[in-house]
Amino acid sequence: MTDDSSLSPALAQALAAALASTPSRILPLSVEGRHYWLKRPEVHRTLIRRLQKGDPARALAADRAGLKRMAALGLPAPRVLAEGPDFVLTEDVGPPVATLLRDPGATDAERHAALGDAARALARLHHRGIAHGRPKIRDICWQRDRGATLIDFELFNPAADRAALVRDAVLFLHSILQQQRDRDAFFDTAAQAYRAEAPEGIWEKMQRRVDRVRWIAPLARLVLWLQPKAHEVRAALQLRRALRE
Repeated sequence: MTDDSSLSPALAQALAAALASTPSRILPLSVEGRHYWLKRPEVHRTLIRRLQKGDPARALAADRAGLKRMAALGLPAPRVLAEGPDFVLTEDVGPPVATLLRDPGATDAERHAALGDAARALARLHHRGIAHGRPKIRDICWQRDRGATLIDFELFNPAADRAALVRDAVLFLHSILQQQRDRDAFFDTAAQAYRAEAPEGIWEKMQRRVDRVRWIAPLARLVLWLQPKAHEVRAALQLRRALRE
């Protein structure tokens, strides 16, 4: 375990109590008006679930390594405040962008700012040759005074090839369309921000990637006719159209 002497007594006490309780994969802690997140290995109740999700200890170790690598490079990730073999405690970095888009209390200006910041944060990673692995808008948080911060680095790739960067960017934009259900001004803000800041050639590779799967478009439309609520499929078709422009 890292030296937690830098934690306030109240936070150290809250952490000790949480670690002594029944393990939970992600546990929010609120101490002295501040918020934190305690992450522990996920407990899989069945063999099938374990096969689907993989080794929980390995996932936590990858997340920890990603957080440390991001910090070493000065890239936007939560600070690790304390850690041990089976836990990581990080600072809170605001709500996920996905939550902000659904929040009736958020303004459109905040939503546009969050999506633009998220796109630029992802582009910063890509300029360093790093792929997040799953940069959906639920895995990017935002605060007005801090901007966008990426979280959940279980699939982190610190030595990514360009194909991995393309996949990252496609997943990011697809996740916006999947939640919003349609292309709108918020999607355009994110797409334009990423395109403007992306490493050279990545946007063109994204266009070629989606164009290579044009043969599945008729099948996708059939799926939507049978399952109108197949939002993931609808988002894929919309993304292909958007990237072809």
